[in-house]
Amino acid sequence: MDSLVAHGVVAATVLVVVILARAAWHKTSQFLPSVGFAQDYGVLPEALVPTALRLLALAEAASVLLLLLPATRQIGGLAAAGLFLGYGLLMALALSRGKTRIDCGCGGAPQIVSGATVARNAVLAAVALAIAAAPLQVVGPWGAALGILAGLMLTLLYTIAETLISHARFIRRQT
Repeated sequence: MDSLVAHGVVAATVLVVVILARAAWHKTSQFLPSVGFAQDYGVLPEALVPTALRLLALAEAASVLLLLLPATRQIGGLAAAGLFLGYGLLMALALSRGKTRIDCGCGGAPQIVSGATVARNAVLAAVALAIAAAPLQVVGPWGAALGILAGLMLTLLYTIAETLISHARFIRRQT
């Protein structure tokens, strides 16, 4: 049973690392569009948004590095959970203010902020907290390979779900 948990932690870590690395990459490689997405939330004065975005990309990259090192994995899990919760709260705040047509700016497929994106972030925060809470266990090279493969499969499933969320409004129009 311990082995199953250890492999699950490796798989979950791969998923969270890929999501955060993609988010950091998106913020830095598509900086100006990302600034626009962040300004649409309307929570900071526009002049502060570029600096806040750089700090968020740095926090995402730092979380990735912390998650990859066994000695700091639990801190990385807490940092990742904080990021996912923070983004989810910003999305919920935007929705409560009637901002139902803004892009979440999450990277990947364009997604309009919705209850589904808020729920997705809550699930990701729970996964990151599970990583932080899991005891540190050694899995060995084959166990690591199996966990990484499972994590890549989770990432593929996540990408499919994310794409479906981004197309949900078009799917609803067809039915």
